Amino acid sequence: MDADTLTALAEPSRLRIVELLAARPHTVGEVVAALGLRQPQVSKHLATLSRAGLVTVHPLGQRRVCALERARLRELRDWLDGLSQDDPQQAVLEQYRRAVDAESAAAAADPAWAEGRALRFTRSLPAPPETVWSHWTTPALLGWWAPDGFTVADAAIEPRAGGDARLVLAEGDGARYAATGRVTAADAPRSLEFEMAPLGASGDPLFTAAYAVRLEPDPGGTRLDLELRVLSSTPEAAPALAGMRPGWEQSLDRLARALT
Repeated sequence: MDADTLTALAEPSRLRIVELLAARPHTVGEVVAALGLRQPQVSKHLATLSRAGLVTVHPLGQRRVCALERARLRELRDWLDGLSQDDPQQAVLEQYRRAVDAESAAAAADPAWAEGRALRFTRSLPAPPETVWSHWTTPALLGWWAPDGFTVADAAIEPRAGGDARLVLAEGDGARYAATGRVTAADAPRSLEFEMAPLGASGDPLFTAAYAVRLEPDPGGTRLDLELRVLSSTPEAAPALAGMRPGWEQSLDRLARALT
């Protein structure tokens, strides 16, 4: 949408002219009378509306008749319709806000409220276990490991007991969020277990969770089962724990797309 259109409509007198012409064409004199302005002022407003493609002034002998250019208004309508479409991410954001409120209330009542919590995710992935395994253990292929709105700035899972497990997410404004941990067991290409803790602003762990990834061949490629269990938590972990389920759902969706 041309910014000139919005600028032209933002001035009250010009908007009133558009409303007048929406009913029928008017002469310049009729517009002057309707607005109660001087003719030079109205002429300037009409010139602005004309440059924006909203109005055409037709010289008809000694008369000048102003008509509305509805095509430009239809463009504006279509643009506004596009902006007003329901956004699935808006619903996700609202759900996340409610979840943060609930987790914060639970943390205030019991600082250890999340310990022992378990989540499970299952996916059928369109690739053999060896390929899926590579996408979990090859740093260059770990770009899927981020929820919507984030990118992976750094990630590694070293597939050996005691190996490094780390993840750094970047947001569009440059903010970064890190999680660190270690691999506890690895059996390529079938199972991978690790523990990780996201770090707060002070660098201290917000919570620690144990993850178990299982990969089994199936007719479509690979069945992935991911189980995680919260080992320890702090009250400051409420926002991170609230986002754990949707975050992993979105990340695994990205993994499926990367494997397609």
